[in-house]
This record gives sequence, C-alpha cells and structure tokens, in this order.
Amino acid sequence: MATPTPMKHAPSQQGRTPSQHVAAATPPVSTPFSSSHAHAAFSPHRSSPHHFKKSPANSSTLLGHPGSVPANFDSPSAAAFGALEIGGGLGLGLDGVGVVGLGGLGLARADDDERAKRLHAILDILSQTQGQVSEAGLDRLAKAMGLECMWEEGMGAVRSRTLIVAGAALAVEIVLSNNLVRNVSLTYPESNASVMKHVERANQILLDDLKLPPRQSPLTHRLARFSENLERLAVLDRLSVIPSLNLHEAVAGVLESLEKLYNWDLSKLQEDPAMSGKSEESLKTTVLCARHGLPSMHARGRVGLSLDYWLEKRLVPATTETTKAIAADEKTWSVLIGCAPMGELAYQPVRISDAWLSNDVEKLTPTAEDLLSVGNGPLLDWQEPPDAILQSIKTEDTGGLSGDPSLAAPKLPEVIFNARFDPPVTVPFSVWHQIYQLVGLTPGPDFAPVTFDSLNFPVSPSSNHDPSEPRVIKGRKHVQSNPKNGERPTTSYTNTLFVYKPVYGRTLSELPFSHPSQLVRMLPYLRQYAFLSTLLENSFDAKMADIVSTGKEDKSTETVTVRDEYSHFMTENGDPASHGERGEQPRQGGSVFMDVVLTAHPVPRLQVVFPFRNRTADVMLEIRINGLVHVVSQNVLDDADGASEAVGKGKSKELAPQDLGRVLEVCEDLGIWCEWIRRRCE
Repeated sequence: MATPTPMKHAPSQQGRTPSQHVAAATPPVSTPFSSSHAHAAFSPHRSSPHHFKKSPANSSTLLGHPGSVPANFDSPSAAAFGALEIGGGLGLGLDGVGVVGLGGLGLARADDDERAKRLHAILDILSQTQGQVSEAGLDRLAKAMGLECMWEEGMGAVRSRTLIVAGAALAVEIVLSNNLVRNVSLTYPESNASVMKHVERANQILLDDLKLPPRQSPLTHRLARFSENLERLAVLDRLSVIPSLNLHEAVAGVLESLEKLYNWDLSKLQEDPAMSGKSEESLKTTVLCARHGLPSMHARGRVGLSLDYWLEKRLVPATTETTKAIAADEKTWSVLIGCAPMGELAYQPVRISDAWLSNDVEKLTPTAEDLLSVGNGPLLDWQEPPDAILQSIKTEDTGGLSGDPSLAAPKLPEVIFNARFDPPVTVPFSVWHQIYQLVGLTPGPDFAPVTFDSLNFPVSPSSNHDPSEPRVIKGRKHVQSNPKNGERPTTSYTNTLFVYKPVYGRTLSELPFSHPSQLVRMLPYLRQYAFLSTLLENSFDAKMADIVSTGKEDKSTETVTVRDEYSHFMTENGDPASHGERGEQPRQGGSVFMDVVLTAHPVPRLQVVFPFRNRTADVMLEIRINGLVHVVSQNVLDDADGASEAVGKGKSKELAPQDLGRVLEVCEDLGIWCEWIRRRCE
C-alpha cells in the first residue's frame, strides 16, 4: 500500500483523500468548548491527531533526510514510523536508523513541554478574570468558591430571577432582572445577634459591587470587587463546622472586645483637659492613630473586620464639606482580621468569645510584674477565653457519626486567626523579627537578602546593584510657597536621598495571631514605619514612575525617575548652572537642593540638609513609635546665631526645636517642611 502523495492543486479543487475518509468515520474529538470534557481538552498533556501535522515529521525532508518520500501523518504512530525512516513501500529495512533520526523525537518532546508551559500560563491568566456581572457569571463565581446555588423565578409583571447562594452558615440572595442586579440580601441562619447586627452594611457593600454604575455599559461591569468580598465570606464559611465552630461568630467576638477598648479610649480622651475643645472627629482620629486603633465591620467598601491604625493627613482638620470629602479619600492603614487553615503550623487554634477584654478594660489591682511589663501605656485587663472544642455529631436514627469521620472524638479546630496588612508595611529585619515574637512565632531560616531601601524604592531588574553598596535616590518636585498678592508661587526642589548603611528588611503582609492583644501591641511599630514610608514616598515620589538604576564611579547607585529626566530636560535644557549649588539660595528659575541621609537601624533617622539664609541648615530627625517625630539636633533655631530672636520678631510665639518635628507630622512631606522653615524663619 503506497503512501498517498499530496496533489498540486488548490485545496478547494482537491478530492477527498483516504485519510479524510478515515477521519470522517472516527468519532469526533472533544473540543475545548465541550462542558463535560473542558479540563481534559485544555490539558497540555492531551495530544490530538492535528498536533502531529505540524511536527517536524510532517516536513518534506522528513526530519532532515532529503531522500525520504513526503507524507502526511495523522497519528503518533505514523510520526514514529517517519522518525525510523521507513520508506514509502513500508519496507522494514532499519539500516538507516541512527542517533540523528531518534534525536528528532527529543526535540518534539521539548516543544511539547514548552507548549505546555505556555498553556498553563494562559490558563493562570484567564483564571484571574472573574467575568462580567450577569446571571451566568454570578452562578459560575459562587460554584467556584464551593458554595451551593439555586435559582428561583420571580412573580409579577417585572420578570426577575433570584440566585440563592448558600453555605454552611450563610446565605446570599441576589435579585436580577435582565442580568442587572436589583437587590442583595445577606443572612446568617446559624449565627447569633453579634453577627446579624452588621448585616445591613454588608448588604449595601455587596449591592454597590454588583449594581451597574451610571454611564457604564453592562459589558464592562466586572465581578472583581464582589469576588473579593464574597471570598472573605466564603473562607469563613468553608472553615466553619456547624454547630460546634461558627467562624462568623468568632470574628464578631473579636470585634466586640476591640470596640469595648475603643470606647474606653474615647472616654479617656474626653476626660483629658489637654483635649478639651477638640471636635468629636479629632478625638476619633487620635484614638485611631495614637491609641489602640479603630475597629470596624464592613467599612470602606470591604466586607469583614478591620482594625484601622493609621491615616494619611491625620492632623489636617477637615473644616469644610470639600475638605471632608477629600479626607474621606485619604489612605488608611488597616489590619484585616479573618481566619485561615492551620496547615502544618503548630499554633493556638481559634477561639470563640466576646470576652477577650474584661468589662473594666484596665486592671484595677496590677501586680509588680504587670507594672514592669506595661511600660508607659495603660495596663489592660486581657482575658483568656476557653478553647473551642469540636464535638462529635451523632444521628438519632443509627446512633453513628455523621459528616466528617475525623469528628469521632472531641478535638481542637485546625483553624487559626489571621491578620492581613492593608497595605503591607515595610520594616527592618529586626522589627520584623520582633513582631513575629509578639505573636509567638520564630521566623524560619529562609531569609532573602533584600534591603529596606530597595523595598521602598525597588531596584531595576536590569541593574547589577549590590545590596551592600550605598545608594543615591533622586527626585524633583514643585512645592507651593506662602501666598503673595493672591498668588501661590512654587519653588522647584531637587531632593536626594543617601543610603550609606544598607539594612536588610522585610514586608509584613500576612501574619497569624491567637489573641487580639497581640495586634494591639504591634500597632505602635506599624505606625512608625507607615509614617516613614509615607514621608519617603511624598518627598521623593519614586514609586509613581519607572526607576532606572545606574552604577557610579564611587560605587553608589543613583535612582532617577522618568519624571525627573523630563523635568531636568525642561529646566533650561538641563543646564546645571540653572540649579544653583547645595547650601546656596536658589537663583531665579533654579532649584533648592535638599539632601537627606536615611539610617534605618536601630531607629529610623533622617538627616536633612538644605539651604537656609546664607548658610546650610542641618536637622537630624528621629521617627519614633506611633509615628512621632523627635528633633535630635538642629541649627535652624540656634540662639548663638540670632535665629530665635528673628523668629520671635513679629510672630505670635517663638518656635522650639520640637515644633519643627510637629510641623513635619502635619505636612508629611520633607519638601513642604523645608519650604515652611525657609519662609517662616526667614
């Protein structure tokens, strides 16, 4: 039987070949669009006959052997015969078989592996897309999270459908009309009143996620935000064991204790004479940023419990409706509190209680050991609730166990409390180790050598930066000065950050905990580095542009943003003479040079140098816990130079050195702070 030779006509003029008749007689191959075989069809290890038509065995030279007869192979076995150099008459002479002929199979296998990797990468990208807000999209999303779905047809003139998404301890009813969401209702049939009293806020958040915004097409309305919120609810539901372990009640119990602490802090501030005359909003901000944080359930478009501990522009008062609207959009640092499976981690399991803190809040009769451990803050009366025990569940009919066979005897749950930092906080390695010790963990040995400054200002992957070398990070900004004649002139600042002593660091993104007191104790350190990161980002703006790192002759690294290069080009074609010199007053149209030296260990310090009068100002700042700025040294308010007398002349009061730190806490920007000193103390 001879191998058919391809005809030299156009495809439309060719008759059906024998291979085509054979293909028509075989059952159809499952396609990727077949619902029952979708996974198998997408599998990179599943081969189809059409795959081998594109293989090297289908070429006219047959794996590089020019004497071979061209053939069309439709199966893996046919391709293998071609690799063994079997002739057109199907003779079995294997004289020509050699290493070269078999090497083609290895090449084809390598191509298969590469194709499989690409296919897996495509599937990973597709899995991150949650789809559109529609009946099919909501049904598919809920089932992917392990929740049960059921549809109910609506009654009345307006035709609607209701999707009921149910789990072990929750149910979500979503009413749709023509694929548009009309209403969302969340219920907890198995939960107590502490969970149910926050349902209305959750309903509004879920409805806002699914409701079509004005001037937006249904084709572009995505499920991303709703998917994140539903996933938080689904995680607690999947890990719950009803009725022994309801994690929705466990999280609500933590909220009850944190709210008790928040109300106690607020009452103490109201009794403080130093806070008299302050508005209610100012007192709440003080509790959030300087006391034990502000707990909230279902807030800022996010379902779940969060403990807010830091706020951008916290000391800027919101006096008008405009400033209040701006303040509502300011960045907030939070700890998101939830639950996670224990896995292989040996840790204290989750406990269900609303009595983590006594009703008195503060210990009335502290011991000597308590007084030594408390420090300067109040001594809180934390309690230790009993363990949560999973009881075995027996059926009445058979008397045997029902459900999970692992509940044959009482046991502790394999679930832990979990804290997720939003946004993640970059800290030195020593602080990262200290926070791990606060929650009763010892960090593992897998330590990546990443420096604290490179986590705040990432190094370009193409650069050969040595972490042990110093770095120089530059940025240019325009700072508004005091208004004159109804105008607000701007001053150009060229800011340079020097890192001479690199310190290794880590980013805190997620952490287990066993008691709310552990979260409260770490808040002062989180505020310290949240304020430092805000200060660096506002002053150098390096996270808002692509970063290019280049080595210098002094083996330091200069980091320049794209925006910096544009500003340098637009300033008199980059003429260095127009920028002035460090320590000198800027010329007309030039820049003020501000140099900052960052030291991250043992306490973060910033040495700020900038031109002031006819000399150079040098101020050493220390960022302490709770985000407080302490002035270590300065030569701006030097009595010997007559600066204090000049400051007091015509002013309401004379400035003290620590007032400089207070001003920096307000403006949260080194450039604005330097400009304020230059104008205020001129």
